[in-house]
Amino acid sequence: MSIGDGREGKIRAALAKGQLGGKLAGLSLPRQIITIGLWPLLEQVMSFICSATSLILATGMSEDGVVKEQLASGIGVTTYVMWLGFLMQGAVGMGATAIVSRMTGARRFGEANYSANQSATLGLIAGVLSAVLMYATADFLVTKVLDLSDFAQEVALRFMYTGCWVAVFSGVVFAVNAALRGAGNTKTPFFIMLAVDGLNVVFSIFLVHVCGLFVEGLALGMVAGMAISAGILLYILARHTPQIRAKLHNTTLDEYAAAQGPSYVPPLFLDVRSMMPDWGMMVRILRIGLPQAVEVGGIWLIQIYVLHVISRLGDASVGAHTIAIRIESLSFLPSFAIGVAGASLVGQYLGSGSVRLAMATIRKCIIYSVIFTGSMGVIFFLFPEFFVRIFASDSPGLMKVAVPVVQVFLLAEPFYAGMLMIKMCLRGAGDTRRVMYVSYICMGLIRVVCLMIWNTFWPQTLTLTGIWYLIVTDLAVEYIILELMLHDLTWARRKV
Repeated sequence: MSIGDGREGKIRAALAKGQLGGKLAGLSLPRQIITIGLWPLLEQVMSFICSATSLILATGMSEDGVVKEQLASGIGVTTYVMWLGFLMQGAVGMGATAIVSRMTGARRFGEANYSANQSATLGLIAGVLSAVLMYATADFLVTKVLDLSDFAQEVALRFMYTGCWVAVFSGVVFAVNAALRGAGNTKTPFFIMLAVDGLNVVFSIFLVHVCGLFVEGLALGMVAGMAISAGILLYILARHTPQIRAKLHNTTLDEYAAAQGPSYVPPLFLDVRSMMPDWGMMVRILRIGLPQAVEVGGIWLIQIYVLHVISRLGDASVGAHTIAIRIESLSFLPSFAIGVAGASLVGQYLGSGSVRLAMATIRKCIIYSVIFTGSMGVIFFLFPEFFVRIFASDSPGLMKVAVPVVQVFLLAEPFYAGMLMIKMCLRGAGDTRRVMYVSYICMGLIRVVCLMIWNTFWPQTLTLTGIWYLIVTDLAVEYIILELMLHDLTWARRKV
């Protein structure tokens, strides 16, 4: 629904602009951000622990420093290969968040719940397609696109051929979690992802250390954790179904919610009939989410090119790049959580008719994110060896290459924090297409064209640290452009 759309009806007309319901009712904007963002923060902490544990388990499979570099390199590239498969799932999740948040803000709960159920079905379809895509492209990407040692290639392929099937279950989990976050419920997604990451760690440790499996143990642990968690999530939603239907009698969900008062927000629930494929609704979800998928797909191609250049510097550089990204992700745990809250609140405020509060939400999210992430950048700059040693204590080669990269974070963090907030909030408003254009233009010119020129004419001067300085330049330019986009308010008039 767009701002000023006359379809809100009597319920919407009776509400003051910017009034949200449920647990957000009556809270100040900072408290609303904290209320929604707390659980995603804890979720990101668990996700970091899980991914860090997988890398530590992988590098711990050998005491030899060179082999550690190859293990870190092989496991590291799987992240990029799997990124390709998750493009479609990301599109479904973005569309679900935008529609459900807008309908929740407009108090059109029946449509919000229907959209959530359709997102679950679409997520399953996307998951199956993602798994097949990853399985089919793994060999080409690992052996033909990237320049890895033979052992690093073996590590990557053995992980991928087992781990790609996680997408079948993650498609459902990511889609439903995105819908729940759009409705303002970030607590349930946290516990689901807690189960995903916790079970992943437990199964991986058991399969690697007890059963003696190689990297397949890490992959099987990941698949098992996601599959069990998907079942738990569907059970939680199904348990709400009889409770809601018992209250409705002969009224619609919107009518029942209106009778409970403006603060009442019904929980999302599973409805088998609403899960039957409705191609019109699915197209509506994808129309919002596909620009993000196209954006991320383009970013993936750019990242693959960057990784291709890095791989020519040796396994130590690929491993150090992987470790640096893991460390950097630690600084964005609060930022991502704030971004999730911002995306949900922006959608709900636009649905309730308040562009002013939507803008205020974005501004506060930027400030909070820059403060948290910038502080982490200072810590990384002062104590880089401490963080790198967690992953590469017995590998002088990894330590030597990774430490200078981690210190670059001091410059990267503030720009990335601001850029991330604006992108997530604009996507929550449904303005995914223009965000895509900014990513393509900036990353294409700076990370591809500039790196290509550098690699062609002065390859002997190319270093991993230098490549990261190029990335910092891209982040700064993207942030400046996105700041300018906020002022034209095109995002506030976007129909979803």
